[in-house]
Amino acid sequence: MLELQRSVIFGQFVDTGSPVHRLDVRVKLVATALLIVASFLVDGFLGFALLLPLLVVLQIVSRIPFGYVVRGSGIFLFFLAVILVFQVFFYPGEADNVLWRWGFLSVSVEGLRFAAILGLRVLLLYHATTMLMLTTSLVDLTNGLEILFGPLQRLRIPVNELVLVGVISVKFVPIFISEVERLSRAYTARGVPFDEGGPLTRARRLGRLLVPVFVGGFRRADLLTTAMDVRCYRGGRGRTKLRRPQATRTDWLVLLLVAAWVLAAWQLPALLGT
Repeated sequence: MLELQRSVIFGQFVDTGSPVHRLDVRVKLVATALLIVASFLVDGFLGFALLLPLLVVLQIVSRIPFGYVVRGSGIFLFFLAVILVFQVFFYPGEADNVLWRWGFLSVSVEGLRFAAILGLRVLLLYHATTMLMLTTSLVDLTNGLEILFGPLQRLRIPVNELVLVGVISVKFVPIFISEVERLSRAYTARGVPFDEGGPLTRARRLGRLLVPVFVGGFRRADLLTTAMDVRCYRGGRGRTKLRRPQATRTDWLVLLLVAAWVLAAWQLPALLGT
C-alpha cells in the first residue's frame, strides 16, 4: 500500500511551537530568500561547509525531527541521485583528468566536482524552502508575501491574487498526495496492490490514478472558487487583515545573523584563495 505522505512533506505545516515558528513571517521569507541566493553564489565546498552549521541550528531550533525530513524527502533524494549520476557519466571532462572511460561514458574529476556542487546547491535550495513550509502556516505565508510585494501594487500588479494562487498551488501538493493514497487503498481493497511487481508494473498501475486524481483536483478547485465567491472575495481591493506581523528585536537580530552568515560563506573562500 502506498504511503506517500511519509515520502513527500513539501507544502506541509508542522506546528511544534518552536522559536522558528514564532519568528516574524517577513523575517523567515527574507532569510529563506538569502539562503536561496546563497545556493547560487557559493561555488566551493568551503562555502557550503560554512553554511552547514546554520542549517543544523535551524533544524534543531525548529524542533522538527531530522529523520522526519529525510523520510519525507525520499522521492526527491532518489530523483536527485539519478540526475547526479547522469551528470557524472556524461560530463565532458578533460582527457587528462578522466578517471574511467567506457565508450561514451566517462568519469572525470571535473564531472565529480560539478555533480557534488550541483547536489549541494539543490539540497540547500530544497532544505530552505521546505523548512519555510514546515514552520509557516498558510495564512502567515500569504500575509507575509503580500506585505513584502505590496509596493508592486503601485504598478497595478495584482499582488494579492498572484500570491494567493501561488500559495494555494503549493498547498495543493499534500491534497493530491492524500488523494493518491485514498485511491490506492481503494484499488488495493479490490485486489490491485500497488506495492507488488517490478518498477514498470508499479508505474503502469500508478498511471491509472492520474485521471481520477486530476478530476478530484478540479472538483476541489471548483469548491474553493465557490467558497471564495460566497465570501465575496474580490482580491486585495479594500481588504483588511485581522493580524499584522510585528517584528521584534530578536527577529531583526536573527535576520542580521543569517545575512552575515551567508555573506561569510560567499566571500570567505575567496579571501582565503580556495
